[in-house]
Formats: sequence, structure tokens, C-alpha cells
Amino acid sequence: MNEIKTRNGIVKIISKDFSEPTNFLNIDVAKKNLLDLKDVMDDTGVKFGLIYGTLLGAYRENNFIKHDYDTDLFVLEEAKQDLLDSLPKLINIGFEVCRYDGLLLTLIRNDEYIDFYFFRKHFYFFRKNSVGLSTKSKYLENTVDFYFLGKSFQIPKNIEPFLIELYGISWNIPIEDDPSMNHHWYIKLKRLIKNKISFLYSILRFIKKKILKITKI
Repeated sequence: MNEIKTRNGIVKIISKDFSEPTNFLNIDVAKKNLLDLKDVMDDTGVKFGLIYGTLLGAYRENNFIKHDYDTDLFVLEEAKQDLLDSLPKLINIGFEVCRYDGLLLTLIRNDEYIDFYFFRKHFYFFRKNSVGLSTKSKYLENTVDFYFLGKSFQIPKNIEPFLIELYGISWNIPIEDDPSMNHHWYIKLKRLIKNKISFLYSILRFIKKKILKITKI
């Protein structure tokens, strides 16, 4: 995909190479990017929230985590088109779209990245995003105002149970290079099966594809 069709015109995707690890974020630039993006989101009525390292830093430290790599935000799947329609305004203030596959959107400005994760409904009481991480729907659907960098951002109402789900019971202790997927039960189980029982992993993948095809989940 090299362009996105929005209600406000065509947006070009300027692809970047994500195969190499990026440097730790420049906190001053990341703050400016997030605040300017927030102004556009408020103007266009797009609801989004903080998630992953950005949420953890905002709640635990009232700042970005100094060893984080980018800014993490979430949008519910049903609001995705509204976000895409706001892209021309974001481009007008210097952002570029550097990744979009229908599942994950990445913006860049002044060499700092912002990832938007789209959470779609999964089974009955869960939401799931593009990297396979699922969580209870209530965390992302029931949000509250949280003041960060002088503005109001959306975060889960039941924030601490959500952070425990993402980062374990030690979420309030700064640990370098400890992404949430290291703690997610599904990812840990998947890695264990893949590494220890590879034949079972292949069988389970096959069964999963069949189930998803039948249920269209």
C-alpha cells in the first residue's frame, strides 16, 4: 500500500525501514508532536487514548519513559476511518505517514514516531490489535480524562489492573527494555509452544485459521 484514500483526499505513504532498531526518543520532540497531534484530533473529533509505554510513562512518571522508542496511541476499530480522514490536517503541520497496512498506522515528524494501534472486537468481551495482543474490551471502551503535558488525554478507567495485565505486578518499577508483549499470556504461551513443541505450534496455527475463517472473527 503506497497511499490511503480518505474523505479529504489521497494521502501518500512515505515508507521507512523499520528493520533496524531506532534510537531512544527525543522527549522534547515527542511531547511537541503529541500535543500538536492532540490539537488536530480535538478539532476533528477523533477519540484516541494513550497505551503501552506512553500510557505507562504518563501514569507512573507523568512523563515519557526515557528509554522508550516511540509514542503509542490507540483507536477503536470503529473510529479508524475518522482518524484516516484527519491525516491531511496532520500532514499540513509536518507529519508524514510512513507505515499503514490497515492494521497499524505510523506517523513521523522530526525523526520521532507515533504508532496508532487499532483494536477490533475479538470474540465477545475482548479487543485485539495488529500485533496479536488482546485485552478486555472494558479497558479501552471505558476511558476517563487524564491530564498529561497540560492537556486531557483518554486512559482506561481501571488503569492499574490494565497496567498489571500489560506489564505485570511490577509495572510501577522502571525496567529498561521491558515491552508489554513480554508479559502478555498469549505471547508467552505462543513462544513456549513454538520453541519447545514446534509441531504443536503448526497444528494450532492451522486450527486457528480454520476457526477464524468459519467465524469471521
